[in-house]
Amino acid sequence: MADLSLKNFKKHFADDVKLWAAQCTVRECDEEQKGTFVAFVDQGVDSFDVSLKINPKQEIVSCTCDCPKGDSMCQHKLALMMHIVGNQKVAPPKLVKNKITPLEKIFSQLSHDDLKTWLLKTFEKDKALQVEFVQEFTKEEEKLWTLPELEKKLKELQKVVFGAKKNVETADFKKAMGLWENFALSAIKPYSDRPTLLIYFELFKNVLTALITQISPISTRTFTTYDNIFKKIYTQVANSIATNLSAEDFKIAINLIMPHLSDGSYYNAPMLELSLRIFKEVDIEKQKQILDLIIPRYAKFHSNQKFGDAVFTKTIMQMVETTGEFENYLEEILPISYANSYNVDLIEKLINLKKYDRAIKICNIIIKGNYYPEYNVPYYVLLKKLYNATNNCEAALEIKKELLPLTGNFEDFLEIYQSTPDTPERKAWKSLILSKHRSKNRGGEFPNSDEFCIKMAASDKNYARLIDYLKEYALVQFFVPFLDEMLAFNKLKTLKNLLQGFVFMSKMSQPEYVEKEKLQYPVVLDLLQKYFQEQELNQYFSQYAREFPRVQEGSLVHFLSKHLL
Repeated sequence: MADLSLKNFKKHFADDVKLWAAQCTVRECDEEQKGTFVAFVDQGVDSFDVSLKINPKQEIVSCTCDCPKGDSMCQHKLALMMHIVGNQKVAPPKLVKNKITPLEKIFSQLSHDDLKTWLLKTFEKDKALQVEFVQEFTKEEEKLWTLPELEKKLKELQKVVFGAKKNVETADFKKAMGLWENFALSAIKPYSDRPTLLIYFELFKNVLTALITQISPISTRTFTTYDNIFKKIYTQVANSIATNLSAEDFKIAINLIMPHLSDGSYYNAPMLELSLRIFKEVDIEKQKQILDLIIPRYAKFHSNQKFGDAVFTKTIMQMVETTGEFENYLEEILPISYANSYNVDLIEKLINLKKYDRAIKICNIIIKGNYYPEYNVPYYVLLKKLYNATNNCEAALEIKKELLPLTGNFEDFLEIYQSTPDTPERKAWKSLILSKHRSKNRGGEFPNSDEFCIKMAASDKNYARLIDYLKEYALVQFFVPFLDEMLAFNKLKTLKNLLQGFVFMSKMSQPEYVEKEKLQYPVVLDLLQKYFQEQELNQYFSQYAREFPRVQEGSLVHFLSKHLL
């Protein structure tokens, strides 16, 4: 207390202590001998013995109080110092309005015994709260819990909450998990403090196993709480390994974890999650160390497998992208079943690196694994790109044949048709493709098929069929490029079918089709006016329009009616 004196003592006390001191009264203050003062300091119904000793320089040599705070700077010592200096009751400090909450005010007025009595009564009513209080304020000794001991302890904590209840509420599950969380974080502390020791790593594994065994059956009731427990555990360990270890100790700690990541027949999800947490906390060099250790175990786990586990594979991909090591490990990284977004991204990465053979292999693996042909479209598209890049024209043509029934790309059809010898088989194939796309006509649900059929009829110069199609297909924009020839071939039937086929708006909902559809209406009007005199066009329009009393606003016929009638 060499720097504490009767001149400067106030600055050594916090505002809350000063507030508590304002509630105190000093009585029977005596100077027993020169510089030694004793007094009773009352706070509410409690009274405390306080002593103060000063030297001739007014420096405070020692100060005692028999309150629970002992040697710390309590409000009772402050009250005595103020009394000696000014022989007055301590004035409360000036605080900002609303600084002290009602709860803090109550605490300032409560005695230790009152608070203790209230807590004991509350704990009698709420056993779970009592256990939580004990967990919070009891310093646990380091203990090497065995798995049976851990499972027993978790069951005991659960019983504290559940008791003999037959119908357990979700709130009870959450409360039990709160006790498990506090216990688990305390139990793994030896490992998080010293993650290089095998004996503590085994303890950590036991804690995880016990938690999973106990929580898994009820995790669906409170999944978020369940997930958060493990996140906090992994965070505690990852922070310790990432920040508290030397380079050599880091290697030791990581090498303790890796053998338990996978044994070739299974992988340990908790160990993988822990590895990823550590990975995110360390620098690039340590990230590469972790990746170098995980990749062989990933490869061993997936030996003789064509598809990778989704979680394991995406974790590896995240690591190789973060470290920039994708090119070094591209042979090990696998596609994932029914994960188009991931798979397409993987293949495009390979294409960008010109790893065409690997990309082609993965495309073919996925195509063989898909049950429905339509799922293969993105991979056929990529294969077409790959075969063009490798100048494999024959293979590219075969891919276009596979794609054609799915995409209706008429340019691909022409290339295939023109490169095939003129045989009965070619004609049969053409009819088959047309039939497949004709069967997809559902009033605009398959626009690519609609356009394909229209373009094929136009390519064959079969204008009679094209004119008939006007009553079947929902988008006039597909007919506009051939409408001049159709009107030249049979203008009356073309007009009649236009009016019959486009009384309503198309069901096609894609914005690009909707916008383009309305842009074609003036083009249609111009072409009609090219082939019909104004009076003639109005007459035919009026005649045909009477057959359709209800015309939908926004349709082609509605547009024409505003400009012709």
